[in-house]
Amino acid sequence: MEHLKELVAIVNKRKLSQIEILDKSLLSRKDTLFSRLYEGIASDQIRTDEEAMQLLYPKDKNAAASYRKLKSRFKERLLNTLYFIDINHTAGDINSKKAYFDCVNKLYLSNILLRYAENRQASVQLIIENYPLAKKNNFFDILKEYAYKLMAHYGLNGQEKKYNEAYEDYLYFCKEYDLEQKAQLIYTRVLMVLNQPKKTPAERTAVMQQAIDELKPLTKASASLVTYFMYTRVQLFYFEYIGDYTNINHTCDRYLKEYRKYLYSILSENYLNTIYIYKLKSLYDLRNNEEALQLIETILPFAKGLSYLAVKEFEVKIYLQQQQTAKAGETIAQLQAMAVFKQGSHALKERWTVYTAYTEFLQQYLHKGQFKFGLARFLNNIPLTSLDKSGFNVAARIITVLFYLGRNDLDHAVQQIEALKVYQQRHLKEAENLRSTLFIRLLGIMEKHSFNYKELKKPKEYIQLKEQYARHRIPENEIIPYDMLWEITLDILYRNDMQLLEKWK
Repeated sequence: MEHLKELVAIVNKRKLSQIEILDKSLLSRKDTLFSRLYEGIASDQIRTDEEAMQLLYPKDKNAAASYRKLKSRFKERLLNTLYFIDINHTAGDINSKKAYFDCVNKLYLSNILLRYAENRQASVQLIIENYPLAKKNNFFDILKEYAYKLMAHYGLNGQEKKYNEAYEDYLYFCKEYDLEQKAQLIYTRVLMVLNQPKKTPAERTAVMQQAIDELKPLTKASASLVTYFMYTRVQLFYFEYIGDYTNINHTCDRYLKEYRKYLYSILSENYLNTIYIYKLKSLYDLRNNEEALQLIETILPFAKGLSYLAVKEFEVKIYLQQQQTAKAGETIAQLQAMAVFKQGSHALKERWTVYTAYTEFLQQYLHKGQFKFGLARFLNNIPLTSLDKSGFNVAARIITVLFYLGRNDLDHAVQQIEALKVYQQRHLKEAENLRSTLFIRLLGIMEKHSFNYKELKKPKEYIQLKEQYARHRIPENEIIPYDMLWEITLDILYRNDMQLLEKWK
């Protein structure tokens, strides 16, 4: 009670200001500009400032000025509202996220009490109460601040033993946090280089090799899982970049064996999901499909959000590789009915539209269908994908070519192949998109040979795709392995010729 009396006294001496937030009562009133702007953004009806002005101020001559004022006030309310979000309804590891939120909040309140209310006792009491929670979760960024405040408090009160304990804790927390930060800075340097298109493959591999060398001693010196994961992640980047899927698999196995030796992190679950996805990808790329399916059964019950969707992508790819179109179609239908999919982004939904197209194509090929498919509607349904210069746009363009070939509509197929060749020359660097480049080259060779399947059985590009896949960087947009897709293409050309012969007879 004494502590509560103290807090009440502090609040009672200060003026209480009215806090403007976005609460349920305000948002439930659909006639306010705040609620209309909020709902418009939340429902994706408003994507730009121009759309917001048109919706909120359709007849206002001073719409720009009015909107700027509203936007400023709206942003201020949003920021205020963050102080009161219900962390219990956060997805993922709720307990850890709530713990971090509580510890950060108490640190903020402690600083307010110390700097503004000038009450050291109330300030340090908050730290003492939350110190065990921060230690349990290894929040080193917060713990070093907590320990510093305790050290200052015990020093002022002459509590030497507690001061020394807090001092030792402070040094340890600073050391671990410093190692985490150094590891994260090295990691972000690697990310920066990987996202710079002008960097050569040699420059990128050199940066990653240097980063691995720098991270290794940090990992040995640290007990933090964060530091260990950064080291592992950069290794995975490197092996993925050079197409070494065997070492990706080994690196994932090492992490799964050793990660429990390190201190728990709020991100432990996210890290584990990432490692499982990498291992799954390595098994898929090495075409160890049965082992990959077993791993999917193991991790799927615990996968959440984007991790769940990523696992499902590999599951569908494996079914397509095994030509189990019924299972692939059933998996896609089940996924599209789930909340995790419905709440996903437009770009994510478009990816699955492309998967659906490949499933339909393979289904019609296996059952000797007429390759009836609404290509115009398909392309209209993937506007974001169509703007993608290196990702699933390539997969969408390739499947369009194959549908035209299936219909024996060679004129449209030629047009699409020519457009694909131009696209490849403009946007796909061969060193980073080798397999896509090789397959597009095969389509060009097919066109030059007038779609004569007899002359297209074993071109060197096909041999390279089929025999060297374990040393290639497999792109995520290679939905059906290109060598298998080429074999299907040749079989379609053969069928088309046989159908023509039957007509001539």
